[in-house]
Amino acid sequence: MRRLPVLVPASLILAAALLAGGCRRAREKAEERAIERQTGGAVQISGGNVTLRIDGGTVAVGANAKVPASFPAEVPVYPGARVGMAAESSQNGKTGWSLTLETGDARDKVSAFYRSSLAGFKQSSVLDLGDAEMSVWQGDRYDVTLMIATGADQKTTLTMTVASQ
Repeated sequence: MRRLPVLVPASLILAAALLAGGCRRAREKAEERAIERQTGGAVQISGGNVTLRIDGGTVAVGANAKVPASFPAEVPVYPGARVGMAAESSQNGKTGWSLTLETGDARDKVSAFYRSSLAGFKQSSVLDLGDAEMSVWQGDRYDVTLMIATGADQKTTLTMTVASQ
């Protein structure tokens, strides 16, 4: 009989832990349903990662975001950069992609990489904004817009939009 008081608190702790885990998942499910109602798409939330699938497109945000498999090989992704957001959409036979990448490399190094790696593209404009640089590149099959910025944490963020012609 002396074991009963020990078992009761242990079972309460286990039940509370299971309930807390279930509450987090229930909260994620409620958030998914709310976003789905607003967007008309299918949402999956898991541990800080969000994936939204809507007609003609997908957006993934979080540590598990990856460059879409269909991303054009002609457009390089900065080596070693962490993907924070990846999106792909198709409409009227044209496909577009958007990536947000982060690297510890300096903005100038990232800019130089794209100037040399996009050699098959024509740079149609460039705008130096101090801590950021925006450039537009045109190729035979794709147009590329790059925004390369240095954040307060001295990391470089690259936002890339690629559109098929």
